[in-house]
Amino acid sequence: MRTKAISLFMLLFLPAIACFAQVEEARQAIERGEYVRAVNILSEALATRPSPDAYRYLGIAYANMREYKQAEDVLLEGSERYPDDSRFHDELAGVYLANNDVERAKSALRRALDINSGDKYASDLLATIDMSEGRVQAALQAWNENGRPIVADILHNYNLNFGSWVVPQSLAFRPAGVLRYSEWKTTERRLWETENFTNVALEIEPTPLPDQYNAVVRTSPKTNTRTDLLWGFLRGAPLKTSYLDLWNIRNSGLNFNGQYRWDANRRRMDGHFKIPLPIASLLYVDFGDTWRSEQWDVSSVIRSEFSDRARFRYKSNALRMQLKHIPHYRVELGVGLEYTNRAASGDLPQLFLNSQNSGKLEAHTSLRLATDGYQNRLHVKGFLARRSILGDLDFSGGIAELNNRWEISAQRLSYIDWTLKAGASRGQLPLEEYFVLGLDTHPQHILRGHATHRDSRYGRSPMGAGFLLMNLDFERRIVTLPLFNALNIPFLTVKWEVFVDAAKTFDRTRVMQQGKLWIDTGASLKFESPSHSFNLVFGRSVRDGTGTLMGYIERRFW
Repeated sequence: MRTKAISLFMLLFLPAIACFAQVEEARQAIERGEYVRAVNILSEALATRPSPDAYRYLGIAYANMREYKQAEDVLLEGSERYPDDSRFHDELAGVYLANNDVERAKSALRRALDINSGDKYASDLLATIDMSEGRVQAALQAWNENGRPIVADILHNYNLNFGSWVVPQSLAFRPAGVLRYSEWKTTERRLWETENFTNVALEIEPTPLPDQYNAVVRTSPKTNTRTDLLWGFLRGAPLKTSYLDLWNIRNSGLNFNGQYRWDANRRRMDGHFKIPLPIASLLYVDFGDTWRSEQWDVSSVIRSEFSDRARFRYKSNALRMQLKHIPHYRVELGVGLEYTNRAASGDLPQLFLNSQNSGKLEAHTSLRLATDGYQNRLHVKGFLARRSILGDLDFSGGIAELNNRWEISAQRLSYIDWTLKAGASRGQLPLEEYFVLGLDTHPQHILRGHATHRDSRYGRSPMGAGFLLMNLDFERRIVTLPLFNALNIPFLTVKWEVFVDAAKTFDRTRVMQQGKLWIDTGASLKFESPSHSFNLVFGRSVRDGTGTLMGYIERRFW
């Protein structure tokens, strides 16, 4: 009876043992580089005793012989015959990468993870591909599904020692924890906010320990060379403006930024120190001063009964201090205090064209609610001036702004952006607190068929104590130009854009014209660095048929 049992066992399992021996022999042949021999062994095994390993190693042998079509056919056949085995899709990804077909490789890896969510090889390779393409979010999400990457060490530019104290202070993740996208994004936002760097990036490198990786924070510091300083004086010449920027002075993290506009009727001098403090994962303090001496002519926007008093001169000097904190990349908080010493002269008492001073408290917050293919940002700002606090005037108001971006094509970097914005105020509103819609060197409320000034005089665009504004843009990338940090610019992305703007202003003092719906349309050429954008715009007002050709600078938040 025992002999019969042994015979039955041999009858049932001998083919499997023989198949295993063939596959093992073929695997050893592959390791020795004997790919033709491995193909012959495995082809015979598949003809008589097919198995998942036989299909897999046959595909590997063909791939090593660079017979990629045969490798793909064998692996696809194996995946159809054994649909619950994710290894076929892992190997197919390798075949596609060998042919530089990255998209098919990523599809194969996603299919492997659909079959086996614990396939670490697939998640590692998929994350590595995403990291190489700069898609940090997708890479970390692929790793996070398997509880990785566990941070072993945090390096700065591949060094254990941090080159700047603001880097460790900005970190939202720590060693021994799983690095998640939100933690890196928070770190990135804090580092960008210091304005010490031209570029900020993350790399992940494996370590000998299983599932543990080094997180490499890469930064490129801004420089203060003579060429950089000379460029600052010259780059604003078309806008009659010179700049002086000193970045990360003596590696303290402190910046000084100043500008002077020498237009005789629009003189403006601004300087401020930005100081990161090692409090609450970096608290940003901004001390600044702005001096203005401007000629105004509001004859085109004022009510007709005041037209004989439309020209006046405005002078002021404003001191301000602002605090900003970024607890999470989706949240930004800020408060500030500004005191303005005014010396306006004119005959419009409704605009307080006199020497009454103002002290203003400000608070703002930004919330990013969606951050994937569709992104949005809600920014709310409020201000309050009281004689009981500081100054001679009582007024208050606020602005709410909702920015939206929809990514049409990631490969071609095509977007539709739209912004809805509204502002309202009340009280003894001085001239400088009126909402001015139009284009300036650094515009606040963008209406692109109107310039805020003409013939070097302000007051030629819609103004009011309240406003509604909508901006709709379609933009597409033309080319990205690498500049390799020359002049503190790592690259410039050149885009074309078409737009439509709509706006309406309100004035409870009944000094400014109101009730008109302004529609502006046009096109622009954009030159974007990681932090700012210079826009050359041709816009036209549909309502009154006038147009403007102008360049302006704006800070990016996408």
